[in-house]
Amino acid sequence: MIKLSKRGLAAYSKGLLLLVLLLAVQAITSLLLPSLMSRIINFGVINGDMDYILRTGVIMLGVAVVSSAASIGVGYFASSVSVGFCTDIRKKLFHHVDKFTLAEFDIVSSGSLTTRATNDILQIQNFMIMLLRVVVLAPIMCIGGVILSLLANLRLGIVVIACMPVILVFLIVIIRKVYPLFQSMQVKLDRVNQIIKENITGVRVVRAFTAEQREIARFEEANTDMTDVSIKSQLKIATIMPILMLIVNLGTVAVVWAGGTQISSGSMQVGNMMAIIQFLVLIMYSLLMMALVFAMMPRASVCADRLNEVFAIEPQITNPQTPKTPEKLTGAVEFKNVALSYGDSPQPAISDISFTANPGETTAIIGATGSGKSTIICLIPRLRDVTKGTVTVDGVDVRDYDIDALRSRIGYVPQASNLFSGTIASNIAYINEDLSDEKITRAAKIAQAEEFIKDKKQKYDDPIAQGGTNVSGGQRQRLAISRAIATEADILIFDDSFSALDFKTDASLRQALRDNTDHATIIIVAQRINTILNADKILVLDKGKIVGTGTHNELMKTCPIYEDIARTQMSLTSDAVPGKVVS
Repeated sequence: MIKLSKRGLAAYSKGLLLLVLLLAVQAITSLLLPSLMSRIINFGVINGDMDYILRTGVIMLGVAVVSSAASIGVGYFASSVSVGFCTDIRKKLFHHVDKFTLAEFDIVSSGSLTTRATNDILQIQNFMIMLLRVVVLAPIMCIGGVILSLLANLRLGIVVIACMPVILVFLIVIIRKVYPLFQSMQVKLDRVNQIIKENITGVRVVRAFTAEQREIARFEEANTDMTDVSIKSQLKIATIMPILMLIVNLGTVAVVWAGGTQISSGSMQVGNMMAIIQFLVLIMYSLLMMALVFAMMPRASVCADRLNEVFAIEPQITNPQTPKTPEKLTGAVEFKNVALSYGDSPQPAISDISFTANPGETTAIIGATGSGKSTIICLIPRLRDVTKGTVTVDGVDVRDYDIDALRSRIGYVPQASNLFSGTIASNIAYINEDLSDEKITRAAKIAQAEEFIKDKKQKYDDPIAQGGTNVSGGQRQRLAISRAIATEADILIFDDSFSALDFKTDASLRQALRDNTDHATIIIVAQRINTILNADKILVLDKGKIVGTGTHNELMKTCPIYEDIARTQMSLTSDAVPGKVVS
């Protein structure tokens, strides 16, 4: 079902062995009880032998206790093995997805991955619990019940056997009708989960555009659609028990009628007929359990296919067999004729990108939206790989690095400042939980975060909600910058990370970076001219290509695109003068 590992369920072989033994005990003891009851009636009740009734009754009680104990053990081991197996699947899925790069997340969305890691695995777990409880028990009880019925009385045993094809045909018809409904229901459940996730993550947009009623209608439509399919499937499943009971009752009537004839003629004892009726009930019970397993199988199968789809996605970026290490660790970054295309797109996102970012210098990248700024940045920590050319760090191609070794040298602040549930301190010390308080405080001061941290009730121990929703956008950005600075990395990358900061905080932060990280290679992607005015080198991008390189003053004279950006922005600032360097 799931391509988990070479071992799979073999890791739970001891639990499975005990489970099989307990299932065998439960089945055998369940089949013994009708025979013992038959003996009590035939030799105890009819003959009035109270001693025999008591002796056999005690044995019957002991068998019932053993059967109950075995049933409890079966439930425990079936749950233990199933939950353990599905925990391994979830763990392996997380580790597998953890290796995904941006290209893999383009194939499977984060919302779908969440559903697969929770709901899909839960469906498989429930199916496995039922399967393990039935896989041995039902066949033994079914076959054993038929054999013992025939041994008790051949003619009545044939009546019992005659009921089985009717039951099987009915179950097959029901399962064939339910299978496509379960497949459809899983797809519709995905749709419901997707809408819920979109509304939770996009709640501000929904509120801002007063789109609550539209979203409610969209959710109700998807929810109703899933409910209708679920009702249809459950109605069909609900017919199983009544129809089975009807078949069993008709079989019981046939057994009583045929048995009564034989009893009246003296060719069969009453106890035998009672035992055969109970065997018929046990056979029905075993068939019902198998029917429930088959009813759950379609949904579990769909879930397993969806998980296997994720496991089949191989990360495009992997560690080289023989990683290389540069002779000297300085943090120099160089792009040589780099190009990158997304997927099968014939048009490259960036092309002919060549530049060098040196230690102790600030290299800035600016350009219109969609010009390829973030694309360039993601190539340095190998979030994507180049289609053409090379990206080197200290003279070594990033594709030849051990990935963890490469990324440990980079302090990266993405456009979306993601924070994790915990505290302010735990978010700053994200890369190292044992980071000293002194280093945490230093990083916060450089990032201009301490000014709002000191106003918090618990200071650095103040809680951060999931996603950082309990702090403002600017505070979230400063904490993300603090996290990058705390790494003390050779290379610091800020991907439009100052956009939510006011001009004063922006300037103070950049000055603090210059004063405290003079050893590092700093690369800043920005939309605001003020953020990059004092950069040692500014790259101007347009349609995926570098159209200008130099300082602010140089570009104001040599690059029309940069000059247009600068004049447009500075004209909106009363104290800014075109071409004038503003700190």
